Amino acid sequence: MIGKSFDGGAYIKTSSKGDLIKGLILNHWAKIWEMNLDRAYTADFEAFGEKAQNPSDAEVDF
Repeated sequence: MIGKSFDGGAYIKTSSKGDLIKGLILNHWAKIWEMNLDRAYTADFEAFGEKAQNPSDAEVDF
């Protein structure tokens, strides 16, 4: 596991639930990119916790 820290700022947290094999990650990033956000483009990340252990029914935080 790799730990990173980020400077303070305004962040948005979204989550997505579904099948990792069927494009859950890519599909959710496509939704994020369509959002009208004032982005700094300095840090994007996903968090895979306990809820992401079942690939066919995973929940991932972005």
